[in-house]
Amino acid sequence: MKRLVRLCSVLLFLVVFLSSVGAAVHTSVPLDHRVYRILEDAEIRGLIGKQMEVRPYSADKVLSLLNEIASKPELQSKAEHQEVLSLIDQLTQFYGSNSSPWKDVLNTGYIRTYDADKQMGTSLGANFSSQFTYSAVQNEYDARNKVLAFLKGDLGPNISYNMDFGINVDTLNSHVFLPTEFTIPGEGFYMQLLRGGSQLRVIPSYDFYTGLSLSPELAASFFDGALHMRWGSVKRDWGPGLNNLLLSGSARSFNGIDIQVDFSSWLHYSVITGSLGKFSLHDIDGKPFFSDDFNNDKPYYRFDNNFSAHRVELDATKNLTLSIYESTVWQKRFELGYLNPLAIYMFEQNNLGDIDDVLAGLDFSYTVPSIARFYGSVAMTEMNVANPKYWFTAPRNIMAFQAGVIIPIPVGTFSSVTLQWTYLSPFFYAHYPIMEHSATLETLSTTDSVVSAQGNTYTYTEDGSDKSITYKAAKGSDTEVIPLSGSQDTWYSSDGRIKIEQVGTSYNIYETTAETAYVNKGENLGYPLDPNSQEFLLQLDLGLPKGWTTQLQAKYQVRSGQYGFSIEQYMNYSQDDEYGPKSFWDNTFKHTLSVLLSATKKFADLPIELTGSYRFVSVWERPIITSTYDGRDTDFGLWQEPSFDHIVQIGAKIYL
Repeated sequence: MKRLVRLCSVLLFLVVFLSSVGAAVHTSVPLDHRVYRILEDAEIRGLIGKQMEVRPYSADKVLSLLNEIASKPELQSKAEHQEVLSLIDQLTQFYGSNSSPWKDVLNTGYIRTYDADKQMGTSLGANFSSQFTYSAVQNEYDARNKVLAFLKGDLGPNISYNMDFGINVDTLNSHVFLPTEFTIPGEGFYMQLLRGGSQLRVIPSYDFYTGLSLSPELAASFFDGALHMRWGSVKRDWGPGLNNLLLSGSARSFNGIDIQVDFSSWLHYSVITGSLGKFSLHDIDGKPFFSDDFNNDKPYYRFDNNFSAHRVELDATKNLTLSIYESTVWQKRFELGYLNPLAIYMFEQNNLGDIDDVLAGLDFSYTVPSIARFYGSVAMTEMNVANPKYWFTAPRNIMAFQAGVIIPIPVGTFSSVTLQWTYLSPFFYAHYPIMEHSATLETLSTTDSVVSAQGNTYTYTEDGSDKSITYKAAKGSDTEVIPLSGSQDTWYSSDGRIKIEQVGTSYNIYETTAETAYVNKGENLGYPLDPNSQEFLLQLDLGLPKGWTTQLQAKYQVRSGQYGFSIEQYMNYSQDDEYGPKSFWDNTFKHTLSVLLSATKKFADLPIELTGSYRFVSVWERPIITSTYDGRDTDFGLWQEPSFDHIVQIGAKIYL
């Protein structure tokens, strides 16, 4: 095995360092950059050709597309043309090869050296960001501050690199965000450096904790950009629309190796394999956080997963693109089938014993030149009933749908309106946990107990006809009484992670050893919604002169509670005939309306960006009183009076 690894390393070195075909390539432009809105608008208006729906793009590609737009001033307003030229200047300055001496460091935030003969350059610098979010109704706040140092540059005409190190000083509060928009900016865990290194355990937190931000990247491009490779931890967005079902721009970053190939002008292929991460936390707002807790024993970590995905895009006509995609979350192991970039994951997963979480889907985008772009996507993790008549009602058809339209509008600079609908069926993004037999409890008396392989204690109690087993965690204070009621011979804990099976007078105990739900660091890899939810979104993106951009966004989100309405809940396939037909609107328990108005100002002569926003939120819901591990037999309280909130956010970035 070591020889194989060494041979692969040598071959990779020869491919990367000895190839000299193609133009220089740089690291990726972050997904939240304004340039992606401009490029999308330019595609619809015919200023540039159709681009891949796999982002981020390299700076080299972005600059090439911006220069193509700039070459057509007659198809733009004067303000639009000026914005494009300004962006070319900014990106060339930051990603380019011109030297930047110490005397300019206060203006740029970095120094750069470049050797034209060797085509090697290095930039060393730092940037700063701060964001404060406040709820006027709840009188609570969230504050995030980051200093990021970086070393980036080029190694010859084909290779670029970025090594960075960020320190976050944050107090995190989920109450001042929409639940589907709250995300944790740090990696791994947070700690208090001045209080003995105590870790953040609960969110909301009302003290400041320190965390890390890391986004290293090594990128290479060959054959005039037809082959692009990236090894890094960056945010990715795979698919049309605002976020998507496969790999969403809102998802936490993870280390992965990406390959993008243009087989022809009309056929494109993208593949990624990476290592998903964890974030150590006990709970958010009283709900257990869906990741490993580093305070528990390492042998019993459950979220040790990799991620593989690939996507084929076919430009069927000049204006119509059809795509097919597939992904899998799989337990960390040396699995050549998933490492093969040309493998079909669904077949590999079936051959390996159905222990991994596979998702597959189709999407399309159709452009009416200079008018609009329509797009749609369907994804599935289970398709049990193929008859279209029952697609939306069969409980084991675990699917998601998305549809939308983007319309450029002749107001301001590169402005557009987006209307989008997204639906995740029950259990979408969820997956049943992998359990192993860890103990057998012999009931020779009414107080027998046993310690499982994971160190947890199970005690049998019998009081007349009432029987139960009490679970006590090996570490911490978690306990639960599991009633052994009913005529069945199998029972589950409330979260479904412990199974008890009666065999005669004994009870076999199964504990969860692995989770392969569609999550990274405890958050969705795909669209940021809970399962069994719908979202209707309307968004206006408006560019204005002198560095101003604004956004008006309205979201209406609905959650249904028939079953499978949380990503921790999973379907018991052995009882699939006991789940009733889906009836979304008859089982709703939460309605959320959000209206957001935000603005950003970039200064032409200063390396500063200021942001501000106001959000109105109205929530109408009924509380969950009891719920089983799969969401069946959930009891809800009465509908409460609607609640309202007013949330203000301000932020600043220095040295973008």
